[in-house]
Amino acid sequence: MMIGCGYCVKTIRRGRYLYFWHYEDRGGRREQVEEYIGPSADPQARETVARRVSAYADRARLEMGRLVQITRAKMAEAA
Repeated sequence: MMIGCGYCVKTIRRGRYLYFWHYEDRGGRREQVEEYIGPSADPQARETVARRVSAYADRARLEMGRLVQITRAKMAEAA
């Protein structure tokens, strides 16, 4: 299982642009995906990146919490 996200700034033709990256299930595999957000100087693009990272982290916490519960239940059954 791969969990993670972040952002990067790419320079293209002297312009700097924000991309949000995260992992997705694709064809039975986890792949890193980059999504264009906007110019790095744009306050709205910067806010969008912050919201996307926050939302991903919230989902990841829930997913990991479920994994822990399932693991604990299975380990209790085996005893």
